[in-house]
Amino acid sequence: MGMICTLRRISKAKLDEYLENSHLMEEEFFSNEVTEIPLLDIDKSWDGIIFLLTGATFNDASENERALIIIGEKPMSTRPDSHDYHARYNSPEKVLHFAEILKSIDPNDLKSKFNPKRMNELDVYPNIWEQEDKDELFTYLEEYFLKIQNFYQQAAWSKEAIVIEIA
Repeated sequence: MGMICTLRRISKAKLDEYLENSHLMEEEFFSNEVTEIPLLDIDKSWDGIIFLLTGATFNDASENERALIIIGEKPMSTRPDSHDYHARYNSPEKVLHFAEILKSIDPNDLKSKFNPKRMNELDVYPNIWEQEDKDELFTYLEEYFLKIQNFYQQAAWSKEAIVIEIA
């Protein structure tokens, strides 16, 4: 199945609730009854997009501001036994900041940074980068990048936080 990344837009008030009660986030995010939380599933593109934004992988880019767009700035929980231990978030203020960064990035500039050979050398997940159709691989990343740009812009306009989970 592999590791996919999901981003969810939530209000500042809801973020505060989740930080107070980690079980509430788990209940609401994974309930079939709750559908009002805007969600973006970026599939397995997350590490490839981190590479395009930073030139590094998830494991090596955690200090890079642009990587935090995908990784998230802060953990939702510091308890390793909590389901949301791996979930991270960007506050509404960071979302606004990251939306501005994303708005300034031209996808054509990302194409010049797409280097399948280097991505394979660095073990960029999901390790598919030296397949024959390089244009198709870049298009895969570009489509999700454009969705991320839009998702952050919508969250910034709404003054929302974004919760990110890679699992």
